[in-house]
Amino acid sequence: MKKQSSLFAIGILISIYVTAQSSSGIEDKIQKIDELIEANVNSLTPFSGSVLAAQNGEIVYTGAFGISDLNSGAKHTIDSKYFIGSLTKQITTVAILQLVEKGVLSFDDKMSHWLPQINGSDQITIHHLLSHQSGLPRDSRQGYDKDVSHLDRALSIKDDNLLFEPGTASEYSNVGFYVLSYILEEVSGLKYDKYFKEYIFKPAGMKNTGVRKNNEQKIRNLSVGIDRALDEYGVDDFAHARYFDSYSLAGGGSLYSTINDMYKFHRAVEDAQLISEESVELMKKRWSLEKEPRPFHTYGWEVWDYSTDQNPYFIYGYSGRIYGYKAMHRYYKTEDIVVIVLTNSEFSERSILGQNIYRILMDKEYDLPDPAPSKLRINESMHKHIGNYDFPAEKTTVEIRIVNERMTLKSHGDKPMYIYPANDSTFYSDLIPLKITFKQTAEEKTQLLEFNFGNEFVKDLERLEN
Repeated sequence: MKKQSSLFAIGILISIYVTAQSSSGIEDKIQKIDELIEANVNSLTPFSGSVLAAQNGEIVYTGAFGISDLNSGAKHTIDSKYFIGSLTKQITTVAILQLVEKGVLSFDDKMSHWLPQINGSDQITIHHLLSHQSGLPRDSRQGYDKDVSHLDRALSIKDDNLLFEPGTASEYSNVGFYVLSYILEEVSGLKYDKYFKEYIFKPAGMKNTGVRKNNEQKIRNLSVGIDRALDEYGVDDFAHARYFDSYSLAGGGSLYSTINDMYKFHRAVEDAQLISEESVELMKKRWSLEKEPRPFHTYGWEVWDYSTDQNPYFIYGYSGRIYGYKAMHRYYKTEDIVVIVLTNSEFSERSILGQNIYRILMDKEYDLPDPAPSKLRINESMHKHIGNYDFPAEKTTVEIRIVNERMTLKSHGDKPMYIYPANDSTFYSDLIPLKITFKQTAEEKTQLLEFNFGNEFVKDLERLEN
């Protein structure tokens, strides 16, 4: 565990598997995407995961980077699997649309038909649940690590007041999709995972997507999530993400998948293999609301509106995030570009990375992240920085210590974290965008430190008398 931070952050254990479908001019774009992702691997937010880009119905890039297990150092491959969090909602949406097409469910059906015990259910329709207009809270009372059913999660809020009158506003709701999962099972007569497998995964050719029913279940090629936790010295550091009961998240966030399977799902939907062309277009329909969020919600998409008076323009996407995993499915419909990013790290960037891949494919300018500074070993001259510094504006102190031959910072009542020297006076954190600069002094101990967060200067902090 002692070596995890440095191995992960500097990207020594980088695995890159690249396949490309060559066409005129595409080789240069592939090289640029490689350089972009490698720059992300070696940045202060090191990328660990898999990436797929497609244009005009053809995959033009797939790549896998970083390590799939902090303990073993196993490397990612194109076949690596990741929990996709809320991207599961897109699959649930398609399942519900299939039932509507079969005539066994209607968008106007009331939630109270199945769950009358939930407050306000007589006002909520299938349409409201799909479009996040139900007024149900964002999440259930239970933590994600609780071994409960998705019905238990839905019923945990049964006595809550609705956030707003259904159909008048839009607020993202995981609870709404726990409810949809239950309705899917009641109407189809199948458990949600069985339905997904039979009516979505099989026809779409998704052989590497599924659910983990318990923590003991071994899933081949499943990447282990990376988050933060206290190490043996009581210092916050990179660690395996904590366990979550993925099966209980059902149609709201239970699934694992691969980049290739997620693209198969995208193509199967857009090519009307799973639902009709009318339903494909219905998934993108904008619902009129007095107060519309940005992005706005449709059936299975979050949509960013960049339209002008002369030119309507929308970007369709969905994101997932769950205990050490992040996922992104983005669709630039006008240009027919799809970017899928799956990661096993809370610290990996996805949205900006996806946008820059799109810009490369469109021959536009794009941005490379700054590289992470080299990490030096703690030397004797750095010991003068040890001490407590006053942060009156935040009503806290910043405590600098050396633990296990590494410097630590503690503030705001949080647990200490490691900070790493780029030189004798400038230190960075791997966990958050924090830079500390100790001001040069002729005195025996450093008297002033500069506190920077998110690339912005915050405050000069003076040493407290020890």
